[in-house]
Parts: sequence; structure tokens; C-alpha cells
Amino acid sequence: MAGSDKKEKGAFVKKIKKMFNDIRLELKRVTWPTWSELVSYTATVLVVCAIMGILIYALDMILSRILLLTLNLG
Repeated sequence: MAGSDKKEKGAFVKKIKKMFNDIRLELKRVTWPTWSELVSYTATVLVVCAIMGILIYALDMILSRILLLTLNLG
């Protein structure tokens, strides 16, 4: 039984080593963005988030006003 446990642990360790080796190889194949691309993409995400926040706020205010008028509370 003790030998079986060692084999299982050895196989587990080999699988873990293979996984990390595969990760390292895969990361070498990645095309990383340049600094200017990174800044551009980040700015785009921030602008889109701000626009969506404003749109959601406006929609919330409109629907709140409609609800208040419908219930004769406003």
C-alpha cells in the first residue's frame, strides 16, 4: 500500500510539473500588446464604462419619474 501511495504522489507531481511547463510554453506564444495599445485599450474601456454608467443613470431617472407619475406620488 505504501508503494501505491508513492506512485500516486509521483504521478500527481509529474502532472503538476507538466501543467506548469505547458503554461510557460503557452505564455511564450502570447502576443502581448505594446504600451500604446495597452493605453488605448484601457482608455476605450474606461470611456465605454463611463458612457454606460451615464446611460443607466439616465434610464433609472426616467423610469423613476414615470413610476412616480403613474402612482400619483409626484
